[in-house]
Amino acid sequence: MRTADPVFELFLNYACQAKCAFCYNPPITDELLRRELSFEQAAAALYRAAKAGAKRLNMHGGEVTLRDDLLKIVRLARKTGFEQITLVTNGVKLGDAKYAKALVSAGVTHARMSLHAPDAKTHDAIVMVPGAFDRALRGAAHLRKLRVPLGLNFVLIRENVAKLPEAAKRLVAEGPFDEMIVYFPHERGMMSLNAAEIGVTYEQARRPLIDAAKEVELGRMLVANVPPCAAPELADLLLDWEKDRGESGMIGPEGKAVDLEAMKDAQKGTIAACRACALKERCRGVESEYASRHGDGEFRALAAVPPALKAAAGR
Repeated sequence: MRTADPVFELFLNYACQAKCAFCYNPPITDELLRRELSFEQAAAALYRAAKAGAKRLNMHGGEVTLRDDLLKIVRLARKTGFEQITLVTNGVKLGDAKYAKALVSAGVTHARMSLHAPDAKTHDAIVMVPGAFDRALRGAAHLRKLRVPLGLNFVLIRENVAKLPEAAKRLVAEGPFDEMIVYFPHERGMMSLNAAEIGVTYEQARRPLIDAAKEVELGRMLVANVPPCAAPELADLLLDWEKDRGESGMIGPEGKAVDLEAMKDAQKGTIAACRACALKERCRGVESEYASRHGDGEFRALAAVPPALKAAAGR
């Protein structure tokens, strides 16, 4: 679905404390660590995006809180006219209350934290940073006190798929987060190297996804990178499956503009079942790398548009 106004994605750096095996970014090397937007490049990108009408900004990496000039960039974004500035972070540095307050004072209005388990042992093992879970939760508490809306990013892999319902309950229904997005990882970057070892299939993820959705109120959990034919029961919760010529844009660490819609389309392909599907005119298709690895046996053409999607189209 198209958003009410364009969102600009500022992808600042590749550097990150975490070593997630599912990361979309390539393996970190010294050369990659040197790639980041300069402040001047970031400033120019912000001015161009604001002039084009963008009012919402997502700032991410890598890990953006590793930038020494992050506060300066946030202040400039506010001065430029961005009304919503979302920090996408692993939350580790936000465990420092003074730093969290400084970010909000500079202009951060929203935050999305990446937590991939409902417990410290599992999460810290996944990101390979001891103490990461507890520091992120302290950061979430600091931001709650500052009245910053909080979103949770949860990436599904073999180590945590069974824990998804518990995470939805502990971190969203009973915890500090207002809502969550569950991501089925693209087989790109680090994940392309590790998919055989840590990946799960749509069929393996279906029941945990359904059970997790039951733990939270409608609208407080969404699911990305899963096509409706793989989880029709969750059709109204699925993101990024539908063809959309939205106006979102991104600047990467190399300073190049990225067409996000073209990038999403390039990650998809069609299979035989697509030709008979009721959503064939609306759907981007299925993940090409996923179909290459697992085949197309899990996908069944939908004979009719799921009622929830009909209702959404009518709104």
